[in-house]
Amino acid sequence: MAFEEILGNDKIKKNLEETINTETVSHSYLFMGPEGIGKKKFAIEFAKMILCLSDNKPCNNCSSCIKFDGGNNPDFRLIEPDGNSIKIAQIREMQERIYEKPIISNKKVFIINDSDKMTEEAQNSLLKTLEEPPEYAVIILIASSESKMLNTIKSRCLKVGFTEIPKEQIREYILKNKIIDNPSQSILEFCGGSIGKLDSIVKNLEIYNQLEQTMKNLINMNIKNMVQMFNEFQVLYNSKDLINELLDYMIVIIYEYIKHTSEYEANVLNIIPIIERTKIKLNSNTNFDMCMDELLMNICSNMH
Repeated sequence: MAFEEILGNDKIKKNLEETINTETVSHSYLFMGPEGIGKKKFAIEFAKMILCLSDNKPCNNCSSCIKFDGGNNPDFRLIEPDGNSIKIAQIREMQERIYEKPIISNKKVFIINDSDKMTEEAQNSLLKTLEEPPEYAVIILIASSESKMLNTIKSRCLKVGFTEIPKEQIREYILKNKIIDNPSQSILEFCGGSIGKLDSIVKNLEIYNQLEQTMKNLINMNIKNMVQMFNEFQVLYNSKDLINELLDYMIVIIYEYIKHTSEYEANVLNIIPIIERTKIKLNSNTNFDMCMDELLMNICSNMH
């Protein structure tokens, strides 16, 4: 079964499979939805099905599928951002390739990942191809921010809207694949329905667990003074590359606590604006250690 390894968006799975079975594949698609929910995986699996030479797609055995899995199918091309954007040179190279007829299959598939990062020049160049694509060509755009794309681009694509994966499905996925022994509700909330976010958490699970325990100590008033505060929150100083995510996670932990506690002190809720102000200062290139110092001093003052 196609898409069986991809979590969530079951209706889209059925619709794409039906498109393959009825041979009604469109020339251009726009896969839209939040980051990290599997849009790219869907697009790649869909491309493999389009190019498969068997009646039962994807068969995984035909020459097209074998070359696709090996990353050398000449009828498939995945375009990723070059640095922070997709440039006009990348689109022009795609346009040169798109007019070369298929070699193995009767179709050619081009996926433009993070297409909302195309420069305006690149989008205008792509528009010409979307208006008059070769009959054998299929272009799949993947984007998280629809507002960054030209209306003329969007109007020429069949839009496929992806949604966040329900928390219960993510929990079942975690337990079934033994990714985390006993995921907390804060972890599930922080995933935000995103498998990509889950992968990032798993890579740094020890840090997230340490921060969650420290936040529980703080909320339960088990941190008695400033010295203890700085000692327990060393995890923030040691995780500069993750700091924005960790600050957001602190907020999630607080909201989870409030959600499940009928009575709580107002000073717990007051921690949230303190964290938000710290995030603003970090984004304005304020000294990192000074930001952390101020954050912890303000939280300690608020709690005591």
